[in-house]
This record gives sequence, C-alpha cells and structure tokens, in this order.
Amino acid sequence: MEENMRKKEKRIGIIMAVVMSAAMGIIASIVIAGNPEAKTPPFPVFCAINLIESIIVGLLVAFIIPLGRIGKGLADKAGATPPSMKFNLINSIPYAIGNAVIVSAVVSFINIAQAHASIPAEEAPPLMAMWISGWLPLLLPGIAVGYVLAVIISPIVVGIVMGRR
Repeated sequence: MEENMRKKEKRIGIIMAVVMSAAMGIIASIVIAGNPEAKTPPFPVFCAINLIESIIVGLLVAFIIPLGRIGKGLADKAGATPPSMKFNLINSIPYAIGNAVIVSAVVSFINIAQAHASIPAEEAPPLMAMWISGWLPLLLPGIAVGYVLAVIISPIVVGIVMGRR
C-alpha cells in the first residue's frame, strides 16, 4: 500500500511539473517576445522551443526536488489536511515558487546566453547583467500565474491519479 502511494505521489509530481513548466514556457515566450529589443525567432517557433526547454527543466526539477513532499510538509505544519482548501492553498506554494524560480532562471539563461553569443563582443553587456535583467521580469508573473494554476489544477490532478474523478 505504501509503495503504491509513493508511485501515485511521484505521478502527481510529474504531471504537476509538466503543467507548471509548460505554463512557465508560455509566460516566458510572451514576456520575452513582447520586448521590442528581443530578437527572437517567429513566435510559434520561439514558444515551442521555450515549452520544450521548460518541460525538460521542470521534469528534472521534479525528479530532484520533492516539491510535493515540501508542500505536504508545509501544509502539515499549518494543520491543513487534504482535500481542504487550506491544504490546497499551502501545498501549491512550493510548486509555484519552485517552478517559477528554477524553470524561468534556466530557460531565460539559455535564451539570454544564445542572444549574448550573437552580439559582437565589444558591444555585448556582461552576460550575468543581461540575464538578470531578462529574468527578473519573468519572476512575479511566473509565481503569480504558477500559484493560481497550481491551486486550480492540483486538486484535479490528485483526484485523477488517486481515482477520485
């Protein structure tokens, strides 16, 4: 029984990672493509590349960092039990913050590094300064959208995986 529950929790984490990371990829595409200084491929291509990068990074995060377990631990400390709204609101925090910070950092760094490489060396700003200025605008929208998305989809994903829906 315990092993079955662990497998279900792992499946929930993977599904959440894919959904949350896909959202981060779309947000990054919109924010970056909306910058008039950004030289990006056509939007559908740029969005597809960001989605693939985001999902790969999100899956790596899901396999390395137990965001679901962290969320459950936070909820337990707050006295929240599933499937209450309080549990859902607290449990969603690590998914939102973890994915927004890590996925957006990695994907934006990849994009900025590629853009930086195409700028003549004498004209290029420092890579880290260029990356930070490109990454910071992604954080707040990423965390906000990620949190709302996690609050909405996590009960659905849990219900499907646990066989309640």
